[in-house]
Amino acid sequence: MNRFSQIACDGIWRQNPVLVQLLGLCPLLAVSTSFVTAFSLGVITLFVLTASNIVISIIRLLLHDAMRMPTQIIVI
Repeated sequence: MNRFSQIACDGIWRQNPVLVQLLGLCPLLAVSTSFVTAFSLGVITLFVLTASNIVISIIRLLLHDAMRMPTQIIVI
């Protein structure tokens, strides 16, 4: 595997925090016993992700570069 393929594979599968967090939600959605509960959890997850992205988009221009990542982690 060449260097570019290795970096791409690491970025997509091995060192992808979004994928890890998404996989962390799967057991929560899997233990729901009805469609209504699973759908509600999915909608709430979508709402939280959308709201946190909106908040981060608004405040990222006001923050110093060194404080962006810690602030984004706190908001999420």
